[in-house]
Amino acid sequence: MRTYRLEIRLIQAATALAIIVLIAGFFGLWGQGEKKPVVETPTPGLKTTQTLSNTKIVALGDSFTLGYPLDAAHSWTKRMADILEVSVVNKGTIRQTAKDLLNRFDADVVAEKPGRVIIFAGIGDAIQEVPLEEVKTNIIAMVGKAKANHIIPILALPIGYPGVQQSIKDTREWEIEYAKTEKILILDFSTVLFDSNGKYISGLSADGKYPTAKGYVTMGDYAAQVLK
Repeated sequence: MRTYRLEIRLIQAATALAIIVLIAGFFGLWGQGEKKPVVETPTPGLKTTQTLSNTKIVALGDSFTLGYPLDAAHSWTKRMADILEVSVVNKGTIRQTAKDLLNRFDADVVAEKPGRVIIFAGIGDAIQEVPLEEVKTNIIAMVGKAKANHIIPILALPIGYPGVQQSIKDTREWEIEYAKTEKILILDFSTVLFDSNGKYISGLSADGKYPTAKGYVTMGDYAAQVLK
């Protein structure tokens, strides 16, 4: 009789335990302590996974982007594209100011639907004596257009040119501070083209104005190193 009662109690205890397990599982309590939170790490400067997958780059600029006095096939953009193995569209045109670049931004940049745009402005402005305030306005407008179209802007600082060094220096200083404020990546080709005296390194320019083929290769190597 005692054995029978003991068996009954064991069955009742097992039934109660089973009910507790079922209730805990229903309310999601069972094993809750073992779950780990999913942490998403944001990528600086990139807003969406769509941007991450878009590797196309447009280089918008003047003669120094085009590859003058050579051509686009010998430009720094071509060298950069070969190294990075991505599509780089060269939109360099001779005798351009920041305003000229802004005027063709929609057609030459937005229409290409790139992930990034390199804006190489300032040298033409210095040569044509465009006031710095106007240069600022036009560069800021291009950055705004890029961001509005989900394109990451990159600023290439103007490099030295005979007779307008002070204007270029002023533009460079402003762009550096502006880029810091807006968290924009910059390319400073001066670091690989010029020596400590501001002169072209031997072999990188034949006239002291424009890079040689070797100079453009040097620029492309530098740009690829920064952007990769």
